[in-house]
Amino acid sequence: MHGTLASAVRYLQLLFLLTITASSRAGENVPAQIPVINSISVSGTNLVITASIPSGASQVVLEICPTLADSWQEAAAFQAPTNGGPMEFSIPQPPLPMAFFRLNVSLAGSAQPQLSTVVHYQIVPPLTEVATNGSTEAVFHFNGEIDGSDKITIRRDGALWEHVSWGWPGTVIVNDSQWQPSEKNFLTSTGAVSFLPPQYSLSAADLEVVQGRDVVAVERTNDALIVYLDDTPLGAAPYEFKVHFHPATQELHGLASSTAATLKIAAHIDGSDRLRITTNEATWTHLTFSPPGDIRLNNVSWDLGQTNVLSNTGTNSFLPSGIDFSTAKILARKGRDLATMQIEKDGICVSFADNPNGGDDYELDVSFGQ
Repeated sequence: MHGTLASAVRYLQLLFLLTITASSRAGENVPAQIPVINSISVSGTNLVITASIPSGASQVVLEICPTLADSWQEAAAFQAPTNGGPMEFSIPQPPLPMAFFRLNVSLAGSAQPQLSTVVHYQIVPPLTEVATNGSTEAVFHFNGEIDGSDKITIRRDGALWEHVSWGWPGTVIVNDSQWQPSEKNFLTSTGAVSFLPPQYSLSAADLEVVQGRDVVAVERTNDALIVYLDDTPLGAAPYEFKVHFHPATQELHGLASSTAATLKIAAHIDGSDRLRITTNEATWTHLTFSPPGDIRLNNVSWDLGQTNVLSNTGTNSFLPSGIDFSTAKILARKGRDLATMQIEKDGICVSFADNPNGGDDYELDVSFGQ
């Protein structure tokens, strides 16, 4: 056994303290068809891994290797949850600068185990801090080629890359670190040093698109910033963007009150489209492939053949007055690829992208003042 790997495996086998907890939240107990590592996050000096296990599983083995050219080695084994479903376990961070993880699941009555897709785990320096206009900011700088749909979830403890459709990206660069291709990749920093330093806010962040021929969009959640990359034209293309994280004291707060309202946006999408909504109007920009159809904003039908600007007046009124757009939240979404919303200074920007062949029906429900 390779010396570095042998020591890492012994470290894992001796020190991994597996704490398995099945989630009890509604709708999350449906067993997976195949084993899946859903996410990796950092808690102190531990990694927290969530996974979905198929029914009929008897044993789950966590396997590790330092590179895909090395042999997989057992790091820890544990019992599968009854009837499959979600599970969560924590392990001390491995003493390797990079590693690959997968799950090897034994099924009752079958001699062939099921393998999960591979997750790449890599240690990198914290996000770069730079001085700008007398203040400092932390910057996530991405540069690489995209062919299809990809998603990057940035949390304070690291960043998770998830490939969704079409070609995997080649080697990409995040700040000065290479990020190797895999279906799922997790970047984090060492020890107690946060990937995003604590003085910078996840919600006080700006997206700067340097280059990219199709969709680069961000979405904020309570504890993360999600960057969506969707390249719907044929072939791959270079993308470069920067996320600028500002100090928490610079966070922008919305107005004290907003008219309560809900906006349902529905359309048939084949390609990529962008919708900007302000108090006075909605503007639709078609980007690639076939024009959208069956567009509705609440109960208002919209014929793009007539106009790509819909005034929020009269029989075309789709939102009431008094909306504070900074209170916008996504309630629900439907569609096989991308449907997301980004808050802007005086409105919201909605991005749709459908990478698979053909088109699909998409819906996005957004609330205000709730």
